This record gives sequence, C-alpha cells and structure tokens, in this order.
Amino acid sequence: MGFEFEMDSRRQQGPAEGLEYARLRAKASFADSSMSKSSGPDLLPRSWPSPHALGPTGFAFEKNPALLENLSEIQVRAVLWTIAIQNAFESGGYTVEVAGFRAASYGFFDPESEKDGFGVIAYVSPSLHGPNRHEFAWVTVDDQSFPIIRRAAAWRLHAPSIHPSMGTSTCWASSRRPGLRSKPAIVTAKHVVGNTTPIGSAVSMTAGHGTLLDLAPEGIDAALVQVPKTHWPSSTNTLHCQKFVAQWTDVDVHTPSGIISTKVTEVSSGRGTLDPSVPLRIFLANAGQSGDSGALVLDSNGQGIGLYMGEITTPANLQEGFCQHLGQVEEAMSADLFL
Repeated sequence: MGFEFEMDSRRQQGPAEGLEYARLRAKASFADSSMSKSSGPDLLPRSWPSPHALGPTGFAFEKNPALLENLSEIQVRAVLWTIAIQNAFESGGYTVEVAGFRAASYGFFDPESEKDGFGVIAYVSPSLHGPNRHEFAWVTVDDQSFPIIRRAAAWRLHAPSIHPSMGTSTCWASSRRPGLRSKPAIVTAKHVVGNTTPIGSAVSMTAGHGTLLDLAPEGIDAALVQVPKTHWPSSTNTLHCQKFVAQWTDVDVHTPSGIISTKVTEVSSGRGTLDPSVPLRIFLANAGQSGDSGALVLDSNGQGIGLYMGEITTPANLQEGFCQHLGQVEEAMSADLFL
C-alpha cells in the first residue's frame, strides 16, 4: 500500500520506525502544540442536529442508515454537526463578509492562537491578513453557537523537487472507463505528473517509465499512471474508501520515509456527495514533506481516507497537512482501488 513509483517495499516499516520519523521532524505541527491542548470531541454538542438543520442529507441518512455504519457514535455526531454547520454557514452568506476568502473547512481550531473550539475555519489570503486570535462571527444551529475563525494560511503542495519521479503513489488501480479497462495502473497526485500533461504522455518514474492514463476533473488532485504488467502484484485486496470522514479520526500517512500517525483536524464537506464539482479536502494534524504528494492515508480500520497533497502554514507558524478525499478520487475517476 502506498507504493513509491518504483514499487519497492521501503514503505513497510514498523510502528517504532514511524514514531522515530515523526520525532525527528523539525516542523512545529498542530499535533505538537495544539491537538494535545484541544478539548477535542468534548466540544461537540451532546445532542444530534435536527432534521431541518441537516436538510436533504438528513433524509438520505433516514433512507439509508448504512451510510454511517462504519463510524463510531462520536464520529457520527461530528459528521452530522459538520453538515449542519456547513448548511448554516453557506445559507447565511458569511463568505461575502470575508475579504480574501479562499475556502472553508469545518473542525477543530488551534487552542493557542485561535480558540479551543469546533466550528468554521475560513481560509483567507495571508497577504491581506495578519494573525487573528479571535472569532469574527458566530453561526447558530439549533440554538447552538459555533465560532467562525479567519485563518490567513499559506498553502504549499508537497510536490517533489524533481518532477515527477520522486513523487509517491497512493495505491494500485484499475479504471472502469471503456478503453482503459485491464490496464494496470497506480494512483498519484495530479500535481506530481503535471496538471496540463496530455493523456498518453510518458511519465518518468524512479525506475523506468509509465504512461499517463487518466486525469481527474478540475479540482480533484489525482491521476492514473499505467505501469508495466510485471509490476502488478500477484494478489491484491480491494481498498475500501470511507465516504464520510470525521474530525479526530486516527489516520496513518504512508510516506516514503515512514508512517506518520496523526489525526484529522478539519474537513471540507460535500454533505455526503462525492461529485467532483465540489472538491473535498481533509486536514491533518501533521504535515509531510516535499515528495510525499500522493501518499496514501488510511484510518485505523484500513479504510482509504485521502491522497496526501501538501501543507498549510498558519499565522502561528504551525503546519497542518491536507489531502484529497480518496473516495472522491475513486468515484470521479471511475476506478477500482487496490492494495
């Protein structure tokens, strides 16, 4: 799982090696200075949001409760309140009040530089805003108030310094599209192979070359690269992806240098849809490093969570990692994923 382009086995490292790798990292991360001071899931309301607050997504859950069956009670509450807060934030028109607004996510704040809270993170251009230690607004859902934090963060993709052979592949894949079926492939980040690279182009790998098989739609950071059949393993297991990703979920990022064990801090929410018109991002308490783009992110049950993309630096000079929702990759690219 999470093979490098050369499909070697350096990723298979034990927990001790993963911990050592994390210890040696010099960056200050959310995990180092913030997550340990956060009240975490205790910040979530003990109640459930009302059907009115959930909107159409609530009706979908009523008709198909199995959508949430893989989640714990706390994770379900996090998912439902995320959807309810997003509905209120977007319908309330809050984005027009924020100069330099770039994107919104929903989750846990930095207790030291922002607030020990759960709510909306409004990302803005760092050139327009300095550090902001207080919420600029509140959004109310079912008589519960949630803060909206303005975060002037800088985003950086963790692309390799030499494109793209030092990138990382996510997993094995087989496209379901006509004409592409039965072609062995790997998934990686689109920005590793180049967003404008034509389909059919040769892709330089750490060992030999592959062929660019398919690119995900705009906003979805994923690509399929065909590899020689000799690289395809003798046996594979289907990689199942989590449709709803809850904040505070424990995850492992399988990088070339080792496993980063961390937590999900925030998510952007598609209210249950994986349609590519709404690109979905998942934020992590630890960031990787250059060349980790494409790394596989798994939860403790082995479910696919994300495809690692890069890091965000906050005004407090803390780093978070962020990734592309892997279930959205699977659906948008009409591909079966394997380990």
